[in-house]
Amino acid sequence: MDRRLLLEFLPGAAFLLGHAYGGLLWAAAVTVLATGVAVALRWRWDGAIPWLAVATLALAVILTAFGLALKDETFVLIRPTVGALAFAAILAVGALARPSLLERTLGYRLQLERQGWAVLHMAWITLSLLSAGANEVARRVLSTDHWAIYNVASDPALFGLIYLATRWIAEWYWIED
Repeated sequence: MDRRLLLEFLPGAAFLLGHAYGGLLWAAAVTVLATGVAVALRWRWDGAIPWLAVATLALAVILTAFGLALKDETFVLIRPTVGALAFAAILAVGALARPSLLERTLGYRLQLERQGWAVLHMAWITLSLLSAGANEVARRVLSTDHWAIYNVASDPALFGLIYLATRWIAEWYWIED
Protein backbone atom coordinates (compact mmCIF):
# COMPACT_ATOMS: atom_id res chain seq x y z
CA MET A 1 0.00 0.00 0.00
CA ASP A 2 1.24 3.48 -0.86
CA ARG A 3 2.50 5.32 2.21
CA ARG A 4 0.47 8.37 1.20
CA LEU A 5 -2.71 6.31 1.41
CA LEU A 6 -1.72 5.16 4.89
CA LEU A 7 -1.36 8.81 5.89
CA GLU A 8 -4.98 9.41 4.86
CA PHE A 9 -6.07 7.04 7.63
CA LEU A 10 -3.88 8.60 10.34
CA PRO A 11 -6.27 11.41 11.40
CA GLY A 12 -9.24 9.02 11.52
CA ALA A 13 -7.36 6.50 13.64
CA ALA A 14 -6.17 9.31 15.92
CA PHE A 15 -9.75 10.55 16.25
CA LEU A 16 -11.08 7.15 17.30
CA LEU A 17 -8.24 6.58 19.76
CA GLY A 18 -8.59 10.09 21.19
CA HIS A 19 -12.34 9.65 21.58
CA ALA A 20 -11.93 6.26 23.27
CA TYR A 21 -9.44 7.65 25.79
CA GLY A 22 -10.58 11.21 26.38
CA GLY A 23 -13.85 12.11 24.69
CA LEU A 24 -14.77 14.20 21.68
CA LEU A 25 -12.73 17.33 22.44
CA TRP A 26 -9.65 15.25 23.19
CA ALA A 27 -10.24 13.35 19.93
CA ALA A 28 -10.40 16.61 18.00
CA ALA A 29 -7.15 17.87 19.52
CA VAL A 30 -5.33 14.60 18.79
CA THR A 31 -6.69 14.67 15.24
CA VAL A 32 -5.31 18.17 14.68
CA LEU A 33 -1.87 16.93 15.73
CA ALA A 34 -2.13 13.82 13.53
CA THR A 35 -3.27 15.91 10.56
CA GLY A 36 -0.33 18.27 11.11
CA VAL A 37 2.06 15.30 11.04
CA ALA A 38 0.39 13.95 7.89
CA VAL A 39 0.65 17.34 6.14
CA ALA A 40 4.32 17.70 7.09
CA LEU A 41 5.14 14.19 5.85
CA ARG A 42 3.30 14.72 2.55
CA TRP A 43 5.17 18.00 2.06
CA ARG A 44 8.49 16.29 2.73
CA TRP A 45 7.76 13.24 0.57
CA ASP A 46 6.21 15.10 -2.37
CA GLY A 47 8.17 18.34 -2.23
CA ALA A 48 4.88 20.23 -2.59
CA ILE A 49 2.40 21.57 -0.09
CA PRO A 50 -0.83 19.51 -0.04
CA TRP A 51 -3.19 22.50 -0.09
CA LEU A 52 -6.44 20.61 0.45
CA ALA A 53 -4.94 18.97 3.55
CA VAL A 54 -3.66 22.35 4.76
CA ALA A 55 -7.14 23.86 4.36
CA THR A 56 -8.65 20.92 6.25
CA LEU A 57 -6.06 21.36 8.99
CA ALA A 58 -6.79 25.10 9.26
CA LEU A 59 -10.52 24.45 9.62
CA ALA A 60 -9.87 21.75 12.22
CA VAL A 61 -7.54 24.02 14.20
CA ILE A 62 -10.08 26.87 14.27
CA LEU A 63 -13.10 24.77 15.23
CA THR A 64 -11.14 22.66 17.72
CA ALA A 65 -9.75 25.80 19.37
CA PHE A 66 -13.27 27.21 19.75
CA GLY A 67 -14.51 23.88 21.09
CA LEU A 68 -11.71 23.63 23.64
CA ALA A 69 -11.94 27.28 24.70
CA LEU A 70 -15.69 27.12 25.15
CA LYS A 71 -15.76 23.48 26.27
CA ASP A 72 -18.42 22.85 23.62
CA GLU A 73 -18.41 19.67 21.52
CA THR A 74 -20.70 21.29 18.95
CA PHE A 75 -17.66 22.79 17.21
CA VAL A 76 -16.28 19.29 16.68
CA LEU A 77 -19.65 17.96 15.53
CA ILE A 78 -20.11 20.67 12.88
CA ARG A 79 -16.58 20.49 11.44
CA PRO A 80 -17.54 17.94 8.74
CA THR A 81 -20.56 20.07 7.80
CA VAL A 82 -18.57 23.29 7.58
CA GLY A 83 -15.80 21.53 5.65
CA ALA A 84 -18.20 19.98 3.14
CA LEU A 85 -20.04 23.29 2.62
CA ALA A 86 -16.75 25.14 2.14
CA PHE A 87 -15.60 22.51 -0.37
CA ALA A 88 -18.90 22.80 -2.27
CA ALA A 89 -18.57 26.60 -2.34
CA ILE A 90 -14.98 26.41 -3.61
CA LEU A 91 -16.06 23.96 -6.30
CA ALA A 92 -18.97 26.20 -7.31
CA VAL A 93 -16.71 29.24 -7.68
CA GLY A 94 -14.07 27.08 -9.37
CA ALA A 95 -16.62 25.90 -11.92
CA LEU A 96 -16.90 29.49 -13.18
CA ALA A 97 -13.18 29.77 -13.95
CA ARG A 98 -11.74 28.93 -17.36
CA PRO A 99 -10.30 26.37 -17.25
CA SER A 100 -12.37 25.20 -14.31
CA LEU A 101 -10.86 24.29 -10.96
CA LEU A 102 -11.27 20.55 -11.51
CA GLU A 103 -9.91 20.82 -15.04
CA ARG A 104 -6.82 22.61 -13.69
CA THR A 105 -6.46 20.04 -10.93
CA LEU A 106 -7.30 16.83 -12.80
CA GLY A 107 -6.74 17.80 -16.43
CA TYR A 108 -3.39 16.07 -16.55
CA ARG A 109 -5.18 12.75 -15.84
CA LEU A 110 -8.61 13.25 -17.40
CA GLN A 111 -9.30 14.34 -20.97
CA LEU A 112 -12.93 15.44 -20.83
CA GLU A 113 -15.16 17.46 -23.11
CA ARG A 114 -16.02 20.90 -21.70
CA GLN A 115 -19.52 19.69 -20.74
CA GLY A 116 -17.90 16.78 -18.89
CA TRP A 117 -16.03 19.18 -16.62
CA ALA A 118 -19.28 21.01 -15.83
CA VAL A 119 -21.02 17.71 -15.02
CA LEU A 120 -18.06 16.64 -12.88
CA HIS A 121 -18.24 19.89 -10.91
CA MET A 122 -21.97 19.42 -10.34
CA ALA A 123 -21.45 15.83 -9.19
CA TRP A 124 -18.74 16.79 -6.71
CA ILE A 125 -20.78 19.76 -5.42
CA THR A 126 -23.85 17.54 -5.01
CA LEU A 127 -21.88 14.88 -3.13
CA SER A 128 -20.35 17.53 -0.87
CA LEU A 129 -23.76 18.98 -0.07
CA LEU A 130 -25.14 15.50 0.62
CA SER A 131 -22.19 14.88 2.92
CA ALA A 132 -22.94 18.08 4.85
CA GLY A 133 -26.61 17.13 5.13
CA ALA A 134 -25.78 13.60 6.25
CA ASN A 135 -23.50 14.92 8.98
CA GLU A 136 -26.21 17.26 10.22
CA VAL A 137 -28.64 14.34 10.47
CA ALA A 138 -26.02 12.08 12.07
CA ARG A 139 -24.97 14.59 14.73
CA ARG A 140 -28.59 15.11 15.74
CA VAL A 141 -29.80 11.49 15.83
CA LEU A 142 -26.70 9.50 16.84
CA SER A 143 -25.06 9.30 20.23
CA THR A 144 -21.63 10.92 20.44
CA ASP A 145 -19.98 7.49 20.39
CA HIS A 146 -21.88 6.45 17.27
CA TRP A 147 -21.27 9.81 15.62
CA ALA A 148 -17.51 9.39 16.19
CA ILE A 149 -17.60 6.13 14.23
CA TYR A 150 -19.80 7.71 11.55
CA ASN A 151 -17.37 10.64 11.30
CA VAL A 152 -14.39 8.39 10.64
CA ALA A 153 -16.29 6.15 8.19
CA SER A 154 -17.98 8.95 6.25
CA ASP A 155 -14.82 10.44 4.69
CA PRO A 156 -13.68 7.22 2.96
CA ALA A 157 -17.28 6.67 1.85
CA LEU A 158 -17.41 10.19 0.37
CA PHE A 159 -14.05 9.73 -1.36
CA GLY A 160 -15.30 6.43 -2.79
CA LEU A 161 -18.47 8.07 -4.12
CA ILE A 162 -16.44 10.92 -5.64
CA TYR A 163 -14.15 8.37 -7.29
CA LEU A 164 -17.10 6.41 -8.70
CA ALA A 165 -18.82 9.57 -9.97
CA THR A 166 -15.59 10.78 -11.57
CA ARG A 167 -15.01 7.44 -13.24
CA TRP A 168 -18.58 7.24 -14.56
CA ILE A 169 -18.52 10.82 -15.87
CA ALA A 170 -15.10 10.26 -17.46
CA GLU A 171 -16.48 7.24 -19.33
CA TRP A 172 -19.31 9.37 -20.74
CA TYR A 173 -17.33 12.51 -21.59
CA TRP A 174 -13.85 11.23 -22.45
CA ILE A 175 -12.28 12.91 -25.50
CA GLU A 176 -11.23 10.20 -27.93
CA ASP A 177 -7.90 10.74 -29.66
